[in-house]
Amino acid sequence: MHLTEASTYAAAVLGPIESVEAVQGFVGNETFRIHAASGATAYLKSGAAIATEARAIEQAHAVGVPAPEILATSHGQPPYLIMAEVAGTPSDDPGVLIQAVHALRRLHEIRDADADWAGTLTPLITDLGKLAGVLPDDLADRLRVTMPPFIAEVADVPASLLHGDLHARHLYAVDGKLTAILDWGDACYGDPLYDLARLTITAAPETVLTAYGLDPREHVLQRALSAYRILWSLTALYAEHAADGDWFDPHVRRIAAELS
Repeated sequence: MHLTEASTYAAAVLGPIESVEAVQGFVGNETFRIHAASGATAYLKSGAAIATEARAIEQAHAVGVPAPEILATSHGQPPYLIMAEVAGTPSDDPGVLIQAVHALRRLHEIRDADADWAGTLTPLITDLGKLAGVLPDDLADRLRVTMPPFIAEVADVPASLLHGDLHARHLYAVDGKLTAILDWGDACYGDPLYDLARLTITAAPETVLTAYGLDPREHVLQRALSAYRILWSLTALYAEHAADGDWFDPHVRRIAAELS
């Protein structure tokens, strides 16, 4: 999407546009910061997951989880979402993290009895050949052995609505108060532990798990979180590879560390 296109789409919602600038983000999306002549600031996001993101934000609002305000959604070509700017800045403050975990608990109360969690996870292993040249063969071979039994174990876990990619840069706050959780494009239905595992990649596990009401010392829980960190890292590798990106090494190193 060109800047002029973004400006045209935004003007239909915000009125005259003063400026438009591209914002760096995941290579599979295009995001623009829109400054309207009225003084309002909004963000236009275009990408394949727009419908998923819009629906997840709507559901998050329904259970009191702070998320951006949607101003407009288009499912045409290109699909796009226009959201109002949220108050605050990204925060890794422990108090904000605890508020976010409490919000996750509310989000996880949204269930889908028809969701196929195993069906979501299994291709991450059966399609490993697509990551040839990205994921070392020895790691791929170990994953083909270790992951299918775990996926079978969690196949029947009640499927909750997940954010799918929660970390500190997606937590906005003002004066220690969580104002919004951003970037819902990876939302799906599955095991709540998957969200917690993703969050503990960058946040203190003890803080996250205790705030959620879990015992961080429990061995079975730690094993599950480790497996889910591997599966999330595989998801990130597939997405980066599909978008012709090159940010592979952190994910590969994490997989190797979790398998060690």
